[in-house]
Amino acid sequence: MKHTLYKPNSKNTGAAFSFDSVKDRDGRNVLFVSMIQQYSWDDNKKNGSFKENAKNPDKSATIMLSFNEAGEFISSFRSRIPFVAFHKRNDETTIIKLTPWDKKRKIVGADGESWHETPAWGLSVIKNSAQTFKLPIEAGESVVLEQLLKSYIDECLKANSSDYSNKSQNNDYSKKNNDYQKKETKSKSTKSLEESNEDDVPF
Repeated sequence: MKHTLYKPNSKNTGAAFSFDSVKDRDGRNVLFVSMIQQYSWDDNKKNGSFKENAKNPDKSATIMLSFNEAGEFISSFRSRIPFVAFHKRNDETTIIKLTPWDKKRKIVGADGESWHETPAWGLSVIKNSAQTFKLPIEAGESVVLEQLLKSYIDECLKANSSDYSNKSQNNDYSKKNNDYQKKETKSKSTKSLEESNEDDVPF
């Protein structure tokens, strides 16, 4: 299960994020988040390009989210409470921040234009204080991501349940209980209000 969000902007500071729920070589459920920084912006077509940076290690990166972290994302979507996580591997440090904010959305109706505040989030991933990837997430996008995250969590729980059941058949009760206690999950007016909204994302 995979979902990709492309978020280019005229400042050429956008990014593309792919959320990919798969099984690794050992058959374990994993959730990879791949990120690519924006490469260019076409002002005539009003779109950006990312593919030129896809294989550039200085402009792209991949992280993995545990199922508990996936749960924290869902919790933040629902409660609008910020979530911060730190990943440490050897000499590499990654900071993940998901911060709620209120975005103004323009609605055009029979009575003219009206503006409404809608829930939104800013996701930023900083690797080794050198690489920064930023993704604004709107209300509808959060719903889609939540479904993917829930599916990933469901698969992890099923796998954990099956693993525990298989171990139960081959161990006595005291050993099972001890193993269970020790086990840890490693887990844009045009350049007006609409464009200024993007500047408000809490990265």
